[in-house]
Amino acid sequence: MKDLNFFSSYSKKSDKKGIDKSIVLYIILIFIIMGILVYGLYNFISIRNLNHDIEALKIEAEAKNQSGKIKVALKKQQEIKAYKESISKLSVLDKYVRDRDIVNEILLEDIRVNIPADLFLDTMVISQDNIRIEGKSKDKESIAQFQHNLRGIERFEQVFVPQVLDVNGNYSFYLDIKFKEEKPDGSETSK
Repeated sequence: MKDLNFFSSYSKKSDKKGIDKSIVLYIILIFIIMGILVYGLYNFISIRNLNHDIEALKIEAEAKNQSGKIKVALKKQQEIKAYKESISKLSVLDKYVRDRDIVNEILLEDIRVNIPADLFLDTMVISQDNIRIEGKSKDKESIAQFQHNLRGIERFEQVFVPQVLDVNGNYSFYLDIKFKEEKPDGSETSK
């Protein structure tokens, strides 16, 4: 007995449709690949054109930089930068000098206020760590009072009169004052 296949004619048609579908799929795949290649080529050309434009702009900017106004402006800018650096260095130096300044108006005013009425100063030599005063007085008590008054000033560690001379009824004297030393943190220390 032989089997009858009524569907064989339909199965051949379906093979034809399968072939048609694969051809359509290949055509779509070819279009996608061509689209990718065209898009890549378009991007390549765009990038190349942009690079040419950038080079042209660089050349134009360099030409403008060569002009006199830009050179002058750049020179002025460098001078301003140098001045700012100098000013910052000077301000640091000024702060250092102010911090190290022991002779100021307050110190001189402290000494002036403590001078008795019958005492006169001839010279005052001020150095980094001491003061040497030379003066005249009508009596020894004024010299002793002056020494005592200066000992009350906090900045002074030691106030000493090494010499008193009687010259024509007036007393000539020398007075040595030592400053208190300062620690790096600003507090004072005695020797």
